[in-house]
Formats: sequence, C-alpha cells, structure tokens
Amino acid sequence: MITSAEARLGKPMAVVAAIGTVATFAIWVGLIGVGNSGYDETWGPLNDCLSLLQGFGFVFTIALGMKLFGADDKPYFRVVSQIALVGAAIATLNSLSPTANANSVFETTLNPSEVLAVSNVNQIGFFVVVGLWTLTVLRANGDGLVPSWGVMAGRGAGWLILVSQAASLFGLFPANLFAPLFILGGVILWPIFVIGISRAFGAKV
Repeated sequence: MITSAEARLGKPMAVVAAIGTVATFAIWVGLIGVGNSGYDETWGPLNDCLSLLQGFGFVFTIALGMKLFGADDKPYFRVVSQIALVGAAIATLNSLSPTANANSVFETTLNPSEVLAVSNVNQIGFFVVVGLWTLTVLRANGDGLVPSWGVMAGRGAGWLILVSQAASLFGLFPANLFAPLFILGGVILWPIFVIGISRAFGAKV
C-alpha cells in the first residue's frame, strides 16, 4: 500500500524521468549528432548531468511504482520491476563517468569515449527489460490508475521497444527502419506512458 507521502514523491519523479528521456535524446540528435558515437567534450557534461537526473527519476518511479501497483501480490511484476530497478540504478551510477574521466586530475587508463562505451555495454539488455517492465505495469494496472491515453502509449511503447531491440540484436531491420521504431516507442510513447504513471501517483496523493 503506497502512502500519500510516497505518492507525492513519485508524481514529480516520473515527470523527471519522462522529460529527461526526451531531453537527452534531443541533445544527442540536435547537438552531439547521431553520427558521433564517442564522448563530446562540448555537450557531454550536460548530457551526462541530464542522464543522472533521468536515471534518478526512473529509479524512484520503479521503486514507488511497485508499491503503487501492489507488487507484493503480483510476483511477475515484482521480479521484472526489481530487474529494471537494478538496471536503472546501474545506469544512474554510470551516467557521470565519461565526464568525470574527461576532467580527472589523475592519469586515466581509458579515454572518455571508451568509458562511455563501457558504461553503455548493458544498454540493449536494459532496454529489453524496460520494454517488459512497461507491459507488466499495464498488467498490474488493475485499478485503472493509469489514464487510458497512458495505457495506449505504454502498450505501443512496450512492444515497439521490444521489437526494435530484437531487430537490432539479430540484424533483421535496416537502420532506416530501426531508428523510427525506436524513436516512436522510446522517445515519444514511453515518456507519455511515464507521464501517465505520474498521473497515477497523483490519484493517490
């Protein structure tokens, strides 16, 4: 059972997670450039700081969402949420590493781009879990706390994230098809879904 204080905290944290997702993608596409897979000295620090905030918000959204949707009575939802929580926590802890490496006062073994690559090594697995978590939230939404537009966005986001990651893993789709699928699912529909979770928290305040 979620408390009013937990719901009040979960509501803005879900918004932070949603806005952070859009903001980091906008920086990557608009400022860093999708062709740049390495660390960008100009915009990297801003992107890393926003990634920290996004991850922080997502950790709270998952953790408090388990109480919001009654994970104690839903074992599949509880376990998937726990896996997603671990992944989000690791991503959050790694988010500042490239910038910290670039500005380290000590001699470093890896350069910032290599640190960025290492930080993202679990990314595809994390995205798969996020897609699964999204769909399990909808299964756990028996009380209808997530508004209908959030449910529709979540259903589309969950499946598109899973399909795009499977396509990437097995090389089934060309890049010009993979990118739109991932953007629609992960950058448009998923943040809308998380805003829906924020509204669900608001119903318990």
